[in-house]
Amino acid sequence: MLVEAIMHRDVAVVGRDHTALKVARVMAESHSGSVVVVDERRRPIGIVTDRDLVVRVFAAGKDADAVCVDEFMSTPVHAVDGDALVFDVLRAMARHKVHRMPVIGGDASLQGIVNVSDALLVLTTELANIAEVMGRPRVQ
Repeated sequence: MLVEAIMHRDVAVVGRDHTALKVARVMAESHSGSVVVVDERRRPIGIVTDRDLVVRVFAAGKDADAVCVDEFMSTPVHAVDGDALVFDVLRAMARHKVHRMPVIGGDASLQGIVNVSDALLVLTTELANIAEVMGRPRVQ
């Protein structure tokens, strides 16, 4: 199965000049635990999770209305093409120790995002389907 079949297309995005407060508001409005930071051509250049906000901004005592996302976003961005296999994406997530991976098109622009929970849900469903087939009596 290709990653484009399970990716979320409605990705919360911000520019590199947004403040931490703006990032938090975008997350709240989009009901998302992360945002992808994109450049002017919508290419991913960073990612911010709710944990990044808490640890790198709020717990560090920084002014959320003054600190720019450029100062606390996670980089580099590990992205994957939409035609990658779900298994390959899970391998890449494990290798890079990330739970979310932006999906990019041929021009490197953001097309969507996939998270480890979505990928694991697909895999467990497929494993259940295989188990069901294997458990059926053979027709002779």
